[in-house]
Amino acid sequence: MENNLISHELEQMRSQISALKDKLDKQTIINESHIRNSMKSKASDLNRTVGITIFVGVLALVYCTWFFYTQDFSLAFVVSTAVMLTVCILLTIAQKVALGRLDFSQDNLVETAKTLGKVKKHYSEWHRIAIPMLVIWFGWLMYEVITNMGPGPMTIGFCCGAVVGGIIGGIIGFRINRKVIDKAAEILAHIDDLKRGNQ
Repeated sequence: MENNLISHELEQMRSQISALKDKLDKQTIINESHIRNSMKSKASDLNRTVGITIFVGVLALVYCTWFFYTQDFSLAFVVSTAVMLTVCILLTIAQKVALGRLDFSQDNLVETAKTLGKVKKHYSEWHRIAIPMLVIWFGWLMYEVITNMGPGPMTIGFCCGAVVGGIIGGIIGFRINRKVIDKAAEILAHIDDLKRGNQ
């Protein structure tokens, strides 16, 4: 009788442990699904931000080439500006293509993290190239304006407008760059969470 009672209690404990294990497994699956959906949402936001940057870059390429050419700026300056903007657009397109290939399936987390790490690194280090390039280009722009317009109120007005526009553009560019880096870091943190959960 006592043996039957112990056996019954053991069976009940096994049943409760099994039910608890099933509940934990379901909770893990729901949690993992939530993390993956969050990663996809952030990646979609990243893609949209980079896509807008490309669109604005193309508009800038067309407008700047037309404007500088019609203002009789030197051909060297017009071509250099067009080449600079084209290279920037192509590099951004390369990052968009890399982001478009992200796969959040179980088997590809390592590759996804590697790709995303490269994108994050590109945006983190971009200022090392961009700032010197823009300083040189801006100095050349001021030279072209003064050479073509000569001294006077129009030249001062144009230069002041260019400085204000440059500051506003720089702030917007910095914020976009920071947003891409932060979103990439958030997705990489999610990937780390999933890796730890699967160990």
